[in-house]
Order: sequence, then structure tokens, then C-alpha cells
Amino acid sequence: MDLIKLEEILFIAAIFSYLVCSGIYIWYLVSRNRKAASLGTALLALGLTAHTVALILRWITSGHAPMANHYESLSVFGWAIMLFYLTAEKFYPIRAAGALVVPSGFIISSVALVFYSGPEPLAPALQSIWLWIHVSIAMLSYGLFALSFGVGFIYVVQEYLLKKNYDHVMGAFLILFALLGLVFGMWAGSYWAEPARVIADESTGAVKSVWSGSDYAKMFGGAGVGLVLALFLGYAAGKGASRQAFAKRLPSLDVLDEVSYRGIAFGFPLLTIGIVTGAIWADQAWGRWWGWDPKETWSLITWLFYGAYLHTRLTMGWRGRHSAVLAIAGIVVVMFTYLGVNLFLSGLHSYA
Repeated sequence: MDLIKLEEILFIAAIFSYLVCSGIYIWYLVSRNRKAASLGTALLALGLTAHTVALILRWITSGHAPMANHYESLSVFGWAIMLFYLTAEKFYPIRAAGALVVPSGFIISSVALVFYSGPEPLAPALQSIWLWIHVSIAMLSYGLFALSFGVGFIYVVQEYLLKKNYDHVMGAFLILFALLGLVFGMWAGSYWAEPARVIADESTGAVKSVWSGSDYAKMFGGAGVGLVLALFLGYAAGKGASRQAFAKRLPSLDVLDEVSYRGIAFGFPLLTIGIVTGAIWADQAWGRWWGWDPKETWSLITWLFYGAYLHTRLTMGWRGRHSAVLAIAGIVVVMFTYLGVNLFLSGLHSYA
């Protein structure tokens, strides 16, 4: 069996294990069955191992770090989410949070599979050692921010349950699922659309996507379908969570607050290093450290957002729900930086 086929099989096996683990962690949340939880952790570790080997094989067969297109970078993103969740689970009793974090990693990895393609040669702008240094560090920081988002959401739900605000629990699930449905639905629609790619700036090589009416129809149609499906799922999840006994199945507020904070505390310096290494790479590739390219600008916005989170927590004493809400909102900024910029804005980073 050739390495390319083996990589594909291992990646599909990892996604399948993530799907099964998502079901196991959700079942654990409902039943508190410790054997199921242990099985889920073991299977998730096996899936992560298969995913890791698949990434290594892609690196070998392509001859470069697996971070040069949507499939590769999404695969690393999903891998990072699972890695940091398993690490956090080892040190904190947060298995219940796996019911949200693990499915998030599964969705990211599944979307990566949609973009799957065989190994391809690097574009000239990507032929640098800074590719794997810059992109890997950025993806690791995104994985930590995704962990903080999932744990932060569980914090908000737990607080509402303890205060017996069951209507707010339902509202939280509906809002979360609606946003996720819109984002992933629009993303799926954009995959089926075929916008024209044109050079927006001859001097820098910036690329712009030109969308037609049918492209927008596919994109927003996907968003509408995603929204409808997500609202049904959100209602079902909120209905199940809006019970007094459900609070006993979730980690304590102190544990959730600590894990969410530590995710951002470790993710922020990684993001800082990612931006710095990106600036060094930009200087080598384009002759300038910073050019206010849309991806650069939104990376700065993301950095300022999480810097503000840490500032409010460390100097203003924000804890608990305030920090959790910021952690939840942060994933919107991250996803637009990672996906929205490439879909809607022209720039030098439009190749990935």
C-alpha cells in the first residue's frame, strides 16, 4: 500500500473515531457512566494517534509541512483541538465538557476531509521553513482558543442551571447552535460555489475572489440550511440540558473557569509568536514586515481581543461568567480570521 493511500485511510479512521467519541462523551454526559467515559478517552487517544501518523505521512509524501491548503490546515486545527482537550482532561475533571469540545474537533476534521486532495507542490510564496513554524504555532493557538470556547460555554450553562434559569439554558444552546449552523452552512455553500480568482494587485500578487450571483445563492443557501438544522439540534440539546439534575453532571464552576483561562493564557503567547514569525516570513517573501493585509489585520484584531481578555482578568479582576462570555465570543473572531478573510477579502494569504 502506498503512503498516500495509507494517509487517507488513517485520516478517515481518525474522523470515524472522533465521531464515535462524540457520541460516547454525549452519552457520558447523560448517563455519567464512567466505563463509557474511559472508553471514550482511550478511543480518542487512538484516533489522535492515527491522525498524527496521517499528518506525518502527508509531510513525507508532499515534501513539506502539511499546512499549505484548506485540507492540511484544517486537519492540523482539528488535531490541535483533540490534543489539548486530552491534555486538559488528564489534569482536570472536565470529561463532561468533552460533549461539546470533541464534536467541535470532529466537525473541523470532517470539513477538512471535504477539501481533501493528494499531495501537491508548494506555491512559490510558501517555499520556506517559516511555513511550518508560523502556521503550526498559529493552529496550536487556535486549538487552545477552541478549548476555552467549549469550556466557557459549559461554564455559562452550569451557572444558569445552578441559578435555575432554565430558559436561559435553552437560549444559550439555541444561540450557539444557530451561529455554528450559519458558519458551517455558509462554509459548505462556499465550497460548492466556484468564484473566479483574479490578481487584485500586480505588485504584491494579492488574490481576490470574484463572486457571482449563483455563488452567493449557494453560499447563503447553505447558511440557511445549516441554520434550520442547527436550530433543531440546539432545541433538542437545550431541552435535555434544561433540567435541575443536569447541573450535577457538569464540572464545578471553579474548574471550568480555570481550564478556560489556562487555554487562553497558553494560547495568547503562541498567537504572539505566530504573528512574529509571520512577520519574519513576510519580510523574506515580500520585503516588508507588515503590510495591513486582511489576514494580518485580523490576526492583530484576534491578538488584541485575547490581550483584552487577559487584561480584564489580571488587572480588573474579571472572573467567571464575564471571562466565559469573552472566551465564547473569541471563537467568532478566530473563525473569521481563519476562514472569513479567505472567503470575503482579497489579500496575499488567499492561497490557503
